[in-house]
Amino acid sequence: MLWKVFRLVIGLLCGYLFIMSLTAVNPSEEFLGEFILHPIEFLAVAVALVFGMYAIGGLIRDGGVGIVRAIKGEKGLGSDIVLALISLGFFFLLLPLGVWETAIFFVFCLLYGMMSFSSPEDGNES
Repeated sequence: MLWKVFRLVIGLLCGYLFIMSLTAVNPSEEFLGEFILHPIEFLAVAVALVFGMYAIGGLIRDGGVGIVRAIKGEKGLGSDIVLALISLGFFFLLLPLGVWETAIFFVFCLLYGMMSFSSPEDGNES
C-alpha cells in the first residue's frame, strides 16, 4: 500500500514536471527545433513522461483489476480502486497548469494502464 501511495506522489510530480517543461517552450518558435537545440531539456521531459506514465498507468491498471475482481465477488480491493480514482483526480489538479499538456499526459497514462491490463485468469497483474 505504501508503494502505491509513493507511485501516486511520483506520478503527480512527474506530471507536474512534464507539463511545466512543455509550457516553457515558446509556441511561436518551431516546436521540434526547440527540443533539438536543447537536448537535455528534451531528455528530462521524456524521462518525466515515462516515469509518470508508468506510475499513474500502473495505478489505473490496478484499479481496473480491482473493479473486475470486485464484480466477481472478491473482498479487500477497495484501496486499489480508491487509489485509481485519486490518481484520475490528480489530473484535475494539473489541468490549470496546461490543458493540452495535461490531456497528452492523461492519454499516455490511460493507454499504458489499458495496455498493461490483463485478465485475472492470466495471473500477470501486479
